[in-house]
Amino acid sequence: MNRILYFVALLIPLRAMAGTGVPEMKGENGYVEPFRMFDNVYYVGDKWVSSYAVETSSGLVIIDTLDFPYSMWIPDNLKKLDLDDKKVTHIFVTHGHSDHVGGAEFLQSLYGSKVVMSEKALELAKEQALKSQGKSKFFPPVVESFAEDSSNIVVGDTEFKFYITPGHTEGDLSIDFFVKDNVQLYRAFVVGGHGTNFQKPALAKQFMASMARIKRVAMEDPVVTVNLSNHPHKNNLFSNQELSANDITTNPFISKENFFRFIEQQEVLATEEIKNEHEPSGSTNANKSNQPTANGSAD
Repeated sequence: MNRILYFVALLIPLRAMAGTGVPEMKGENGYVEPFRMFDNVYYVGDKWVSSYAVETSSGLVIIDTLDFPYSMWIPDNLKKLDLDDKKVTHIFVTHGHSDHVGGAEFLQSLYGSKVVMSEKALELAKEQALKSQGKSKFFPPVVESFAEDSSNIVVGDTEFKFYITPGHTEGDLSIDFFVKDNVQLYRAFVVGGHGTNFQKPALAKQFMASMARIKRVAMEDPVVTVNLSNHPHKNNLFSNQELSANDITTNPFISKENFFRFIEQQEVLATEEIKNEHEPSGSTNANKSNQPTANGSAD
């Protein structure tokens, strides 16, 4: 029976890859070279969506998996970073939009990883998977147990704390853990979803409450100093990468001010969007273009 299950598992990646090849690794497709951010954290995402590989004493944890088929770049990125000999033990998904969960099933079937996400996130992932088609067709991952609010999981020498922080979607999962830089530990935070979702108006109020909660949690000692945003433009990732390449004395990814400024920006944007949503229907508003797209996956 185990042998049969093994061969079935081998066939799953082939199903995911059917009808498509690995997208060409070029800037026009959104490809960026992977790079090390900390002693134990690497960027393996693309130009638009973040994906992080966290190295623990028992293997790798991948946080978010990009849209399929661009998630097929992640194994190659791990190889470029000399991490391909590490077991990918876990995959954490921040929410159920395709650009974050699209590659989870592919990577899970490739590595035999445990996928961790909220129950609501999996519900949304299933909805989005049914709508996916063509080269972007993906399947929802298998989730054996769901992340609960204020729960935690220890992977090797690294503890990850989870918070359900709805607002962008109902199942946003924020992640709290420590990164290492020259032996020193710094508290990092991944905010589960950015931007309010007006397809479900109640989420707007939940978003504001979640940002306030994140701010309170992040201020607990030791204070969060690393913003691992799930979109690179939200934490100035590439400009900080350039600074890092030119200065070996300081790590620009470590900044308490940048993290809390990011949270405050999310609150300001949400407040403006809520206000604009309640304007008379005939009013004009440039900020309307910042609202989520048809599938709600703007961020």
